[in-house]
Amino acid sequence: MKLARIMPGAAAALAITLMAASPVAAQSAVWDNVIAEAKKEGKLIIYNGTNYRVVRMVAAEFTKKYGIRVDVLDARTTEIRERIRVEQATNRTVASLSFSGWTTLSTQQAEGVWRNVAAIPNVAKLQDPLKSNGMLVPAVTGSFALAVNTNLVKPEDEPKSWHDLADPKWKGKILSDDPRAAGAGNVWFEATLNAFGPGFHEKINAQVPVFSRVFPENQRRLARGEFALYIPFAISEIAGLRGLPVKAIIPVEGAPYVPFAWGVLRDAPAPNAAHLFINYSLDDEGQAIFASEGFTPAIAAAREKVPADLKPLVNAKLLGTTTVGRLDEMVKAAQALYK
Repeated sequence: MKLARIMPGAAAALAITLMAASPVAAQSAVWDNVIAEAKKEGKLIIYNGTNYRVVRMVAAEFTKKYGIRVDVLDARTTEIRERIRVEQATNRTVASLSFSGWTTLSTQQAEGVWRNVAAIPNVAKLQDPLKSNGMLVPAVTGSFALAVNTNLVKPEDEPKSWHDLADPKWKGKILSDDPRAAGAGNVWFEATLNAFGPGFHEKINAQVPVFSRVFPENQRRLARGEFALYIPFAISEIAGLRGLPVKAIIPVEGAPYVPFAWGVLRDAPAPNAAHLFINYSLDDEGQAIFASEGFTPAIAAAREKVPADLKPLVNAKLLGTTTVGRLDEMVKAAQALYK
């Protein structure tokens, strides 16, 4: 019986139900068929709302293992959200899989963007609080610090607290991911707003921070010395900046964080490849790649694979994260405070 052709509608529901309910041997047979169908699909397109290079790193190793071509398209989450909305409204869905923060994906779930995922084998390894809700599958957790250019900031002048950013000496010297749009900047905004209140952001606004939505370039601008400080700095980016004058600092209050997850588009053109890719991202090999970039693996057994020099950053005290259902509210709040 051929069950692996996971297509929208009744066929998908039947396949998913049988995969979830069948005995272990039958599940294994069905999963083998998913792999075969994924290879027939031959190509997978992923929308990457994080812009993190690790997604392409995992994709490259997945292609080596399964021979399935993977194209990763980077964009801000707001841009991807709109692109998916338009594609689904016109029945022209391009990507099959999307990677972004849990809160962003949950907001899209309420819009009916995703499909239920089948019984992906490695999902069973996930532990609370990183559990699948049946549509979204967490892969890792990422933490955000602040970063300094070590050529411009002496060790004795390094900020120790988030509140130190309000020191007049930093006026005009802070580069920030834009908190007025979904993404890393808004994760930092909500976490610090909840912890410190709007007065904190009024002080930061008085520092005249420069906002950028070109996430991949921000760390390089810091390294080139265009700015003394950058917020929020994704700890996962430090691995790619070794040898450059960039230092990540965890403020005493802790680091904002976000779980990153996968969502399969409801009308995905390559659904089997999408399911297979999620499974690969949660196996030992996939989780080790994430760990090498400074992400906290979703599978507990893989957390020992975080490089020794990154462990103090990856295992740092956490400040807070975003709240499902509050994304639009937080974007508007940031727009009101930062004009």
